[in-house]
Amino acid sequence: MNHILLVDDETAMLQIIQKVIQWKNFDIDEVYVANSASKAREILQEHRIDITVCDIEMPQESGLDLIGWIQGMYPEIINIILTGHADFNYARNAISLGVYRFLLKPVAFDELEETIVQALELIQKKNERQERDKLTESPESMVLAVKRYLEDNYNTVITRNDIESLVHLNKDYINREFKSETGYTLMEYIQYYRVYMAKKLLKNTRESILEISLEVGYDSSAYFSKIFKRRTGMTPLEYRASKDK
Repeated sequence: MNHILLVDDETAMLQIIQKVIQWKNFDIDEVYVANSASKAREILQEHRIDITVCDIEMPQESGLDLIGWIQGMYPEIINIILTGHADFNYARNAISLGVYRFLLKPVAFDELEETIVQALELIQKKNERQERDKLTESPESMVLAVKRYLEDNYNTVITRNDIESLVHLNKDYINREFKSETGYTLMEYIQYYRVYMAKKLLKNTRESILEISLEVGYDSSAYFSKIFKRRTGMTPLEYRASKDK
C-alpha cells in the first residue's frame, strides 16, 4: 500500500482534496495533510511517504523550497506541484528539482486523480524492476549466503524448504550454482563441513564417536563413521589415533 502527503496552506483545499478523492481505489491507505512546509517536514521524518502533492505559494517557505529539501533527503518520493500561476519560470524551477508533474489551480479532480494514478504506476514499475534486479543479481552472493547457513546449521536437520526459503530460489538452481562456485553439491558440502567439524572434535576432545556423531548432525555413529571414512580414507578412531601420535 502507498502513502501520500498533501501540502497546502489553504486548509479548505486540503480538506476538499482529502475527502473528494477515493484514495482506497488507488491503493493509498494513508493520506497525510500539512498546512506548512515545517509541518510537512515533521510528517516526512516520521512516516514513509510515496507521493507528495504540494502547493508552491505558501507563507514563510515556498513549496519549491520544500521540494528541494525532499529531493535531497528522500529522492525516491514522487513530487507533484500545485500552483495558481501559469508561469514558465515556476515550471522550469519545478522541473529542475525533479518534480513529476506541474498542475494549475484550481485543479480538476479528475486531472489530479489521473496524475496520481500515473505516479503510482511509476512506483509499481520501479518496485518490479528492483525485484527483478534482485533475482538476476545471486550467484556469488547467493552461494555465500547458503554456505553461511549450512555452516551455522550443520548439526541440525537441513531440508530443501529451509534452503529455498533462505534465498527464494528453486533448489535445483541453487544446487547448480553452488556446485559451480564450490565444487560441491549442497549435500556434499554438508558432509564435508560435518567431517571438518568432527576432525576438530576428534583431535581436541576425548568425546566418544557416538557423542561426536550427534554433535555434527548424525543420529547413527555407524553412518557417521561410513561418511567419515569415505571422505578421509580413515575411520574416526583411526583419525584420532593418527593425531595422538
